[in-house]
Amino acid sequence: MTLCDYPSNDPECDNDDSPIVEEVLGKLEDVPPGTKKTFEVRDRKVLVINDDGKLFAINGLCSHYNFSLENGTYAKGRIRCPLHGACFNVRSGDIEDYPGFDSLHSYSVSVQNGDIVIKTTEKKLGSDRKIRHLPKMKQCNDRPVVVIGGGVSTATFIEHSRLNGLITPIVVISEESFPPYDRVLLSKKPSATGEEIRLRKDDAFYEERNVKFQLKTSVTSVNSSKREVHLSNGETILYSKLVIATGGNVRKLQVPGADLKNICYVRKVEDANHVSNLHAGKHVVCVGSSFIGMEMASSLAANAASVTVISNTPEPLPVFGADIGKGIRMKFEEKGVRFELSANVVALRGNDSGEVSKVILQDGKELDVDLLVCGIGVTPATEFLNGSGIKLDKRGFIEVDEKFRTNISYIFAIGDAVTAPLPLWDIESINIQHFQTAQTHGQYLGYTIVGKPQPGPIVPYFWTLFFFAFGLKFSGCSQGFTKEYTNGDPEAGSFVRYFLKKDKVIAVAAGGPSQAASQFAEIFKKGIEVTLKDLKNSKDHTWGHLLL
Repeated sequence: MTLCDYPSNDPECDNDDSPIVEEVLGKLEDVPPGTKKTFEVRDRKVLVINDDGKLFAINGLCSHYNFSLENGTYAKGRIRCPLHGACFNVRSGDIEDYPGFDSLHSYSVSVQNGDIVIKTTEKKLGSDRKIRHLPKMKQCNDRPVVVIGGGVSTATFIEHSRLNGLITPIVVISEESFPPYDRVLLSKKPSATGEEIRLRKDDAFYEERNVKFQLKTSVTSVNSSKREVHLSNGETILYSKLVIATGGNVRKLQVPGADLKNICYVRKVEDANHVSNLHAGKHVVCVGSSFIGMEMASSLAANAASVTVISNTPEPLPVFGADIGKGIRMKFEEKGVRFELSANVVALRGNDSGEVSKVILQDGKELDVDLLVCGIGVTPATEFLNGSGIKLDKRGFIEVDEKFRTNISYIFAIGDAVTAPLPLWDIESINIQHFQTAQTHGQYLGYTIVGKPQPGPIVPYFWTLFFFAFGLKFSGCSQGFTKEYTNGDPEAGSFVRYFLKKDKVIAVAAGGPSQAASQFAEIFKKGIEVTLKDLKNSKDHTWGHLLL
């Protein structure tokens, strides 16, 4: 259930009085039961699914990054994108799992003399994405729902709370210069501007939903007894309900020379743009070999004089295992990226202009550097909550229940700054810092804040992509795993790794063409149990048959 952007002169898909289109897509024999196939009509890709003789048709490209759905995972009325796991209802076209925001068009199809015939309108064929019309907004003069933070969880909360009937004005307090944007692209495409990666391009989208943004503004404190938030500009705002979605602050190097020029941390779009503007022809060193450091290295390698990654572990991306990290490293080295493994920065030196010029490692090795990009983690952006009474854990994350309620009435929290239950894994509370999970938090709070039940369990899913050519996908939660089982060759980059607890699969990582991660996202959501015995008996490690 989402909305999508259209040019301002486009009427919404509701009230569609455009001419009827009725055309042959292809032969029924081309889509036997249990299969799916993409056809093209008037330059529009349409995916037809044959579910045991019943045909469904939707737009053929995922609304997230326009990837083909033809090889996606289909299960009982839902199609999941093989790239990043976005999931769509094939009857309505509505998006039901993330990433992405927009829904797809669904089409009426029939069989006539062995031909598959689509019946729709010119307007529906004019776009790969669907807008879902809001209920008419009623006038409301209540105190606003105040949202602190302007990331993806906020954006999704806004859309789903409105779709679920929330009429209270919404005020968003954000340190950003732009309304919510696709933060994933900061490390994958750092040259992209804020306007280019905004999730909603048109300011009217939020105006029509009675949402106001106060940008370049931070909250300095919260008075929960008076229901007040105090802002950096001296203003005080009264709230009816408060939603905290502040995400994290970058962790900074604490070594001599850390205050030199050309040392960069990427959290906002301006940070990424700054790195992009500086890096061409420069010797770049990336400190940190997890997602941000590795993605930045892959993004900068083509135009930099050199790129070196400093990893404090024996191989990069240690969460997946050393062999997987080694395989990824070797692919990076083929692209010219260098690595310093099991290494730590102990000092930085600068030139006469105060710019960083040398990185000193713990073994005494010195690296030449013109631009230092650090991706060494984040801390929760919750310092302003000191004295508010809102309960934080010892790391500073906000503790919430399954409905994203804090310990104080009328105050909720979502996204990277929270630690929340994960019921399918019997985990009482866990902090997960990934785009899809933050987006799902926003969606689910959009239900619970108006007293509606959440639409099913949360299944974590994340991905990383390097050089826009290869990467990893992961579904589930590996916390507490006791065993691994691997199929394929991790060093070659084509594999499936299963994480098990009590001989049951609790998480899956995959590289290469395998769809196992997206298949297991659906398997987990449906509560289907896969055991070590099943893994050993599998010949091809495809799992779509469990979803039929």
